Amino acid sequence: MKLERLAGLKKIFFVKGEKAVVFDAAFSVIMAFFTVFNQNAVEDHLFFGRFNMSRDTGLFIVYTILFYIAVRVIVAILNARSKEEVCLEKRLPRLKLAILMFLAWLPYLLIFLPGVANYDTVNQVNDFFDGVGPVPFGFVKGQETVNVFLNAHHPIVPTFIFSFFIWQGKVIGNESLGFLLYIVCQMAVGALLISGILCDLYEKAGSTRGRTIVKIVRFFYMFMPFIPMYMICMLKNTLHSLIFILFIYVLYRYFLGRDETPAGSWVVFFLTEAMLSLTLNTGIFVVVFTGIGILFLKDKNRVKFLAAMLGCVILWFVIFPKVIYPTINVYPGGKQELYGTLFQQTGRLIRDNEEALSEEDKEIIDAILDYDTVKKAFTFNVTDPVKDTFKMNSTDEELNEYLKMWFRQGLKHPIIYLRATFSICGYFFSPGAGIQIFSDIPKSDGIFAKIHNIAPSRFGEKAADLYFKITIMPVIKWIFQTVLYAFWIPAYLYYIFVRRKKALGKKDEKAHELIILLPLFVSVLFLVVSPMNYSRYALCLIFSSPLAIAMLCSDYKKS
Repeated sequence: MKLERLAGLKKIFFVKGEKAVVFDAAFSVIMAFFTVFNQNAVEDHLFFGRFNMSRDTGLFIVYTILFYIAVRVIVAILNARSKEEVCLEKRLPRLKLAILMFLAWLPYLLIFLPGVANYDTVNQVNDFFDGVGPVPFGFVKGQETVNVFLNAHHPIVPTFIFSFFIWQGKVIGNESLGFLLYIVCQMAVGALLISGILCDLYEKAGSTRGRTIVKIVRFFYMFMPFIPMYMICMLKNTLHSLIFILFIYVLYRYFLGRDETPAGSWVVFFLTEAMLSLTLNTGIFVVVFTGIGILFLKDKNRVKFLAAMLGCVILWFVIFPKVIYPTINVYPGGKQELYGTLFQQTGRLIRDNEEALSEEDKEIIDAILDYDTVKKAFTFNVTDPVKDTFKMNSTDEELNEYLKMWFRQGLKHPIIYLRATFSICGYFFSPGAGIQIFSDIPKSDGIFAKIHNIAPSRFGEKAADLYFKITIMPVIKWIFQTVLYAFWIPAYLYYIFVRRKKALGKKDEKAHELIILLPLFVSVLFLVVSPMNYSRYALCLIFSSPLAIAMLCSDYKKS
């Protein structure tokens, strides 16, 4: 019996083709290197002393082994034949399962009644009801302030949605009830959407193994604590993540042969792309790069996909900034968000190697950023102290001069730029940061001063403390790591279903799986330029990665 088990393990890890072993080993080495690099960037800022090199070499070996074991086990499970055939005509009680998912989330709402929020939401809604959004905010004293209705630093569509519900509460004399109404609607829509997609995947799965995977993913969405904690949060990232899930589902339905049109309607496809663009500033880039990827498939409807993408581009870059913003007095947002990572790299250069800057370089920087404030306020783990010194009245010529200087200094000091970037985003790509949650409604003036917790605050405090303790427990903490959902799951899905197939001569001509994964990887790229390491910036990946597993591993059968 022991010999048989050993033979079975040997077959999993070392047999099944020498070429497969080599590619799996190479993938594991790359993943291990990337993990150790990012971990060092956060903890040691890419300084490689004797001790650091010894430690990182040991970690590299350990991670390589673990990544290799993981990929071989996953491939073995996916290659195992299912023992039972399944009925493709089976229908699930969809409404009942959605209600059960909603009820699984309900205890979290009761503990944190009427829900939770973050400061971005507070600022968005307060600006709406005050009618004044001061621009800019930051450290530069004496800079002219522009008073507008809203600041497009935060996408205005979520602002209007949140404010509408709170306005409903204001009408009936209790703003907290309006807040609660939004949370309940978000939970209901989320439960219907996620549960409905999982029902579709379960019904179309071609094997018992596929259906088991879907069941596990359903269990995850129902009982993984951070899912309901974000579902009871009034947050633009939660709203965007639900639309992101719908977007990859629409792609799945079309490109895996379920529908002749995405999710049954081109209107649905366009509206999904439009809402994806309008609920988060990075959404338009997910739409554009996914559309470009679709064009390479030479699909019969690629012109329609292109038209939908161009429609979203016109909506985001023309109609909103040129028509809607001026009409309702919305400030279009500052360039500091677009160039935040560049500014952080400049701030790190000032901190680490100021003598490399000439007086002319300093003048160029000071025309864009407040040089003295940057020098004093620079921090390693967030870009806000630097980018908030951006001078709103700087000219395009001054910005162009800065970009030339930034590029020139980057060629001379690439390591400093890497330290500035990966010391912030490193924990999105390596273990070390658990998934953070919001556990209260921030205190504030304005309309949010009237929105407060209904349930005793001690309940929420104890629940949040328990959550934190769980996320640092040995072994268990690994399923709470941001990197698992933000990078590892998408990377494994890409390797196993795209690169590995191609390398082993099993290339799918249309690469359907790649199109489904493309929106995830566009989102991964934006984590590199994230303003800080916080889970909400990776929320669309945290929400969609488990669903992507169910989509690609459920042994789908084309109808």
